[in-house]
Amino acid sequence: MKLLAGASAYGAVGSGGAADAQATHYGKMADTIRCIGCKRCMSACKRWNNLKVERDELITDRETDLTSNNWVVVNLLIDDKNRSRKHYMHLACQHCIEPACAGVCPVKAITKLPEGPVVINENKCIGCRYCFQACPYKVPRFSFEKRVTRKCTLCYDRIPLLNYMKPACVAACPVGALYFDYKHEVIKEAKRRVHERGGTAYIMGLTEAGGTDMITILPTRPQDLNVVVAPQKVVNQNLDKIRITAAGVMGSAVMTGLMYAYAALTKGKESRNND
Repeated sequence: MKLLAGASAYGAVGSGGAADAQATHYGKMADTIRCIGCKRCMSACKRWNNLKVERDELITDRETDLTSNNWVVVNLLIDDKNRSRKHYMHLACQHCIEPACAGVCPVKAITKLPEGPVVINENKCIGCRYCFQACPYKVPRFSFEKRVTRKCTLCYDRIPLLNYMKPACVAACPVGALYFDYKHEVIKEAKRRVHERGGTAYIMGLTEAGGTDMITILPTRPQDLNVVVAPQKVVNQNLDKIRITAAGVMGSAVMTGLMYAYAALTKGKESRNND
């Protein structure tokens, strides 16, 4: 897997103090107001990451969901307060500053790189799916074919190795709805666009889940568009790990009990038939 293969190269960029740390921390922005729903970002993501392309999933306006094979999706949103207002939204991993998924992973397969991307080492992943349960956006998805959890990597394997290339999705966008730069520049650009439009748009990612490196400009509040509303705080990873682990243990216990009961009933029926 190419994930983490270039981590050392990525991490080597800018190692000189707080100023350099800020300069080498990247972010991505999705401008929902500017997006035209062409879904070129989806196809570009699939080409770069060698993901399977389904013939009908790139049809404009067809609602799709994130999967282990769909790391980026674009869906049409309708404003509940004004049904005539419709916008396309680019959705992918939010790359949380303090990702809950990494906090609950029992084998430390998920890493938040200093440069921003949250990546999964598929060689270490055991497919427990705790990350999916912990993620407020339900982004990590399990691959039944590979038996691991997969998601967007922010194309970090393009950036260090190929001299500051944009993520595949950003490079493919024909209208500038996607933007990639140093994180502080991304926030500055998002605020500039909102100001130009009269300041009525909503910037998602500044505080949600404690802050994310994926910034999304929405025409109105997430609630009005039926977009997942993450808590305005960092998820307590220790409590989440206990909660998710306990749920897994209890689920396993229930399943074991049902299997034992079924085996006992089957054995009893066989005994009566033999008599």
